[in-house]
Amino acid sequence: MDRRRFLKASAGAVAGAVLASQLTSGLAQSALEGEDLANLEKGLQATLKRGVRDLTASRDVRLVAPSIAESGANVPVEIEVNLPADQVKAIHCFCDKNANPLLFSTTLAGVLPYYATRVRVAETAPVRAVIETKDGRFLMASQSVRVTVGGCG
Repeated sequence: MDRRRFLKASAGAVAGAVLASQLTSGLAQSALEGEDLANLEKGLQATLKRGVRDLTASRDVRLVAPSIAESGANVPVEIEVNLPADQVKAIHCFCDKNANPLLFSTTLAGVLPYYATRVRVAETAPVRAVIETKDGRFLMASQSVRVTVGGCG
């Protein structure tokens, strides 16, 4: 095998491996238990004037929520953003299956991009942290929360 053929084959193998890993992570992200993108889309449009396609999954956003909540009425949520405080405009939190998907929004003014609270989750669904940056990007992290007892009534 000559050098050119070897380099082409190697480049093709690397590109295939990268594409496969992106597809796998994309499928894992979209396979959250209880996902309801149509309802989430309504909440995003009402709150941010943006849709699901405008959100970018980011490792700079850390969402901590329990994978199983005994009661959906009181679910702890912690959101931490690994960006400088002057780059973060707001933190928003959504739950796909709540009647009103928006759980909370808070605008930041140069303070630590961190927020912790307790929220209501109607039924098993993803909770999503959406970070609005000052340059107009929307970064997201998601965590599926399985509710064993209803939270909204």
